[in-house]
Amino acid sequence: MATPTEQPILNQALEALEREAGLRLTVEALEAAGPDHRRYDAVLRIGETRLLAEIKKWAQQANHGALMHQIKALPERGILVADFVNPRMAERFRAEDVQFIDTAGNAFINEPPTYIYIRGNRPEEPLGGAETAWKRDEAYGRAFAPAGLRVVYAFLRDPELVNAAYRDIAEVAGAAVGTVGWVLNDLKAQRYVADFGKRGGRRVVDYRRLLDQWTEVFPQKLRPKQMLGVFQAEDAAWWKDADVARFDARWGGETAAAKLTAYLRPEIATVYLPADQLGGLVATHRLRKAADRHRIDETNLVYLIEKFWARDEIEIETVDPVLIYADLIATGDPRNRETAQIVFDRYLAERIEKH
Repeated sequence: MATPTEQPILNQALEALEREAGLRLTVEALEAAGPDHRRYDAVLRIGETRLLAEIKKWAQQANHGALMHQIKALPERGILVADFVNPRMAERFRAEDVQFIDTAGNAFINEPPTYIYIRGNRPEEPLGGAETAWKRDEAYGRAFAPAGLRVVYAFLRDPELVNAAYRDIAEVAGAAVGTVGWVLNDLKAQRYVADFGKRGGRRVVDYRRLLDQWTEVFPQKLRPKQMLGVFQAEDAAWWKDADVARFDARWGGETAAAKLTAYLRPEIATVYLPADQLGGLVATHRLRKAADRHRIDETNLVYLIEKFWARDEIEIETVDPVLIYADLIATGDPRNRETAQIVFDRYLAERIEKH
């Protein structure tokens, strides 16, 4: 649903595309319904081809996986409309056939006989500094600041929690009571939550859109803050018999997906645990600090991430499917996206149907 702040991005991107490539895309509709009855930001046309548009005010490298997934999951051909797509992201989008345009004139459109690929144009205003941070927070809203993401995660795990007392929500989410209040106000303003008064109470009214937004923002704004370290295991299959629950830990990412679906062989193990349990888990499983997490020849990597929620289900060895889904999508890996869809279909689709 295109908002007043997103509309200028669409207009500027369309003007930049016409300026750089001589191609005019027409706007067929704003806040349009797709064949799945969901609402979308806009519908654009190139000739006879209809494109569902997702407009993003802050398209960052850290969430490129979520952006690709959102476009590829659309029920019709889609296009990303963004403030700026950097060259590395542009190449990844092109490789995955994810169409995009941005306000700097970068674009990838593959609708035969039309083919356009432009990258490397820079935005008129340089990105960076305090002003950029302010614009980023303004783009997502206060509910998607790091503290707010904890509360939103609690609502995604249990949508009925949104109607609980503020103190109870804060206890489950591991957040301050004051944080709960401004998160709920922001979620209501952005139409994720509605308040139906004393009889109806508060309800999550757009779970899917809330899930998409959380999945997009989490790897950029909260996950890096929680990273305890990147390690290596001696044996790639160490996770199969490891009992991490004794450290109040839960499997996430590819490892959790492998345990839930048996569809994926994890290349990177992910464990969420309390910070004070880090030393015990590392020593017990003889993990060693990775020299460089970005080197191609590094194998058996293990991401140890501090838990950011307060309660777990006692008998479950993995994090909630919401977090598994977000971890997988964030990688941008096609195989992981396929597995994320399996997790979505098995565990999250029912929540969406109810909310």
